[in-house]
Amino acid sequence: MQQIQWRDRFGIGVEIIDQAHHRLFSIVQKMMDLYVERHEDKFACVEGIKYFKAYALKHFAEEEAYMREIGYPRYSAHKKIHDRMKWETLPELERLLYASDFSTEMVQRFIGVCTGWLTGHILVEDRAIIQGRNDVWTPMGLDDEPSVIQAVIIAPLQEIFGCPIQFIGHFSTKDEILYEQYYELTYSDQEGDRLRIILVMGEHLLLQAAGQLFGIDFYEKNEIVSFAIQEIAQNLLHRAAFTFGRQPDEYQLDKVRSLDHAAFSEIFKEQPPAHSLLFCVHQESFALCIDQILHAGAPAS
Repeated sequence: MQQIQWRDRFGIGVEIIDQAHHRLFSIVQKMMDLYVERHEDKFACVEGIKYFKAYALKHFAEEEAYMREIGYPRYSAHKKIHDRMKWETLPELERLLYASDFSTEMVQRFIGVCTGWLTGHILVEDRAIIQGRNDVWTPMGLDDEPSVIQAVIIAPLQEIFGCPIQFIGHFSTKDEILYEQYYELTYSDQEGDRLRIILVMGEHLLLQAAGQLFGIDFYEKNEIVSFAIQEIAQNLLHRAAFTFGRQPDEYQLDKVRSLDHAAFSEIFKEQPPAHSLLFCVHQESFALCIDQILHAGAPAS
């Protein structure tokens, strides 16, 4: 049986927050045990989802109170992430579950999204609370690229993979990444400017990342792994995007989608991203492409 569970390295050192995270992982694991592995009736799943949602909302309130207490400078942006999970992501997952009559696929999707969101949120956003890292959201320009790469991309990814990550240089479509997967996030502001960020990573490397995080050997993708990795990637991309752009308060997330190779190549052909970065881990490559596009159609300088 797969065990998606709390790991000590997820702790941030604040007891009330760590205990809540530990409990949320336990709830997700119980749901997986009862419904995905044992195929219990949907009543068990309904109750598990209700419990997860109620406990998550309680945790959000406690975490937000802690941020206010310590005067965390990014409180507003952090709360917006909680609100999106509370008012958009969880209700949409519930809608899909009921519409499918709690199909195994949709239950796996719920587990994957919640596990991935929780893990990515801890590693990126919650770690920033305790470390006082207001600087993670400080926009930087092209001249700052090396320091940004180390602080924003390499440091959190090294924690995920548990080994050193090397920045190779600038990525082009000629660079080979085996069995590549493409994940795109698009943001916009009130003036119509857009911020786009794309992760390019091979399937084997994605499975390694999931295995390092959850302590499981994944040999092939399933619904849980796929959605968990997408959510973790979204948290990392969210942070990286705004370090190369503007403050996150100015943008709204518009779209999250997977791309095929043809769609990705077309983006590169039409307008090469301002930042196309190539990395190496476990002797395999992956890339991040980040671009800010003005509403008039010209890329930001």
